[in-house]
Amino acid sequence: MIYFLDSCQDYSVLSTILFLKNLFEIICFVAPIILIIMAAFEVSRIVFNPDGKVVSSVMTKTVHKFIAAVGIFFVPVLVNLFLNLLDQTNIKVSTCWTEANIETINVYKEAKKKEEEIEQQKLKEEKQRAEDERKIREATREIVRGDNEKAAEKAREASKHSSGLASDAAARFVQIAQNEYNSIDHSRPLGRPNKYTDAYGYSAAWCAMFVWWCAREAGLWPNKLNIDMGSVAGVLGWRQFFESGRNGTRWETSAYFGGYYRPKMGDIIIFTWNLNKNGHDHIGIVKGISGDRVLIIDGNYGNTIQDRSLPLNNMNIAGYGVWE
Repeated sequence: MIYFLDSCQDYSVLSTILFLKNLFEIICFVAPIILIIMAAFEVSRIVFNPDGKVVSSVMTKTVHKFIAAVGIFFVPVLVNLFLNLLDQTNIKVSTCWTEANIETINVYKEAKKKEEEIEQQKLKEEKQRAEDERKIREATREIVRGDNEKAAEKAREASKHSSGLASDAAARFVQIAQNEYNSIDHSRPLGRPNKYTDAYGYSAAWCAMFVWWCAREAGLWPNKLNIDMGSVAGVLGWRQFFESGRNGTRWETSAYFGGYYRPKMGDIIIFTWNLNKNGHDHIGIVKGISGDRVLIIDGNYGNTIQDRSLPLNNMNIAGYGVWE
């Protein structure tokens, strides 16, 4: 079977076919008229020269012209019959011919226009995501350089922080985590014990200890983070802290479990592996968002520190701890 359906949905192809179709129909209409006029001119010669041989020659030519005119006039009908016959044998060549009309061309042209607009919008969104990530990186780099005021302004512009942390504190919190990620050898597992478990004084699963260590280095614990030492090593302690509302904190459910909150730089992200909205299996630090993805840094993921992104509606995200 031969199908031309894909090509026939291209308005430029249909426009070309429509032009050829119209040209063909014009020729099949005009040519018979010209032949009839020429035949009439031949017949008029008999009036001025009634010689027998001339009459016989003129009549022969006239008959030929009339036959040719009739034949050409019915060519479009024969073409349509031929295409319909091919259709019966599943050789679909008439589709483009019948689809070649102004209405269909306009429909496909509009569809193509919308497709291009969607593609342009996707490119625009990708460009905006890249720009958002650049601004976040630039803001956190300024913190390391000590230019807190400039960094805070850039952080506000990049993520419009409403996490409850001042934008310079949020950027410092994230930058410390970023520095830890940048400082390790990613070719081998970090494992434990490590600097985070050593600082805490207990060698165990250390995702929460990593978050605690970064918060301590950023000056958020114990001043801002009103959570006791015994709880910071466990993800449940962090979740209960934010759910308690202490220091004006709050808990926001993830998109997968029906929430509408868009996380900000400095928020805490908590995961559930068994798809339980009340789960508390893993924890990380939010860098910001990029389009429909959340950017995070988390320790003890794959026995190391990871810098990654996930869809906001990822089924393993239980929710976010938001500062006052």
